[in-house]
Amino acid sequence: MNKVILDCDNTMSVLRSDVDDGLTFMYLYAHPEIDLLGVTTTFANNKLHVVYDNTLQMLRDLGIDDVKVLRGARTPDILQSEAADYLVEQVNTYPNEVVVIAIGSLHNLYCAYLKDHEFFDKAKRIIVMGGITEPLYINGVLCRELNFSCAYHSAYQVFKYGKKLSVLSSQTTLQAWFGEDELNKLEAKHNQLSDYLMPILMDWIEYIGSRFREKGFHNWDLVTAIYLTNPELFETSSYRVALNEENFKEGYIPEDIEKNAETYKVIDLPTKIVDLDRFNALFHDMLDRLAKQLNNNKQVKC
Repeated sequence: MNKVILDCDNTMSVLRSDVDDGLTFMYLYAHPEIDLLGVTTTFANNKLHVVYDNTLQMLRDLGIDDVKVLRGARTPDILQSEAADYLVEQVNTYPNEVVVIAIGSLHNLYCAYLKDHEFFDKAKRIIVMGGITEPLYINGVLCRELNFSCAYHSAYQVFKYGKKLSVLSSQTTLQAWFGEDELNKLEAKHNQLSDYLMPILMDWIEYIGSRFREKGFHNWDLVTAIYLTNPELFETSSYRVALNEENFKEGYIPEDIEKNAETYKVIDLPTKIVDLDRFNALFHDMLDRLAKQLNNNKQVKC
């Protein structure tokens, strides 16, 4: 059983904002081998107050009342928050047992480190989504990195001081395609959860489809959760990052090929999802499991 804190910028249901944080939450909450200790909120997809309020609303809509939601710092220049306090509290309560999955800015993790310089030593593992190893294109459209660049100093500090760090880059998470076949499977379930999700997902697909000419979406953040529960679905390498704070302004994490960088960090870098069908099947399994749990509560608001 993994004790997990999800540090996220959840904007599911927010107009023209991504849905994958909410889907990642659902996967973790439903998974029988995950003890979800809480959700700490941060900025990236949107401003902190939007993320925080939206996450509370999502839980109300789903009828979930047993997960703590903590508010992070509003901006990168604020260095204290209840989210950072909670992260520190939990790794001290459960030393070497807590996995932090960070899928928004890394600012809450940096604030936790400032509060307790042993934070990274006490965490069991840190899994983050973000960064680019080269320019990222989707159907010929150049995409800007978000999660690291929006609080680049914090991201740099997490890389500099972090321990047991696994990074799911945009190049890897781009592979998590949820297309028409998967959407049809979800719609065919005809349960409260699928009825809740389908209009949200279709609104998002309509918006990004106009930009990228795609009929589906990339389930970026979910990759972190499935990497934790099913690492066998990934090819992973040890990657030596050349650490330069200027690079983090663009979310760029280049490899220290020459091995002569002034500063570097060795991380686990999954590079490939080896079985996307199995990946998506695991996601559907957890949605089915969650739908049964929520059906017992009969509180999902469609």
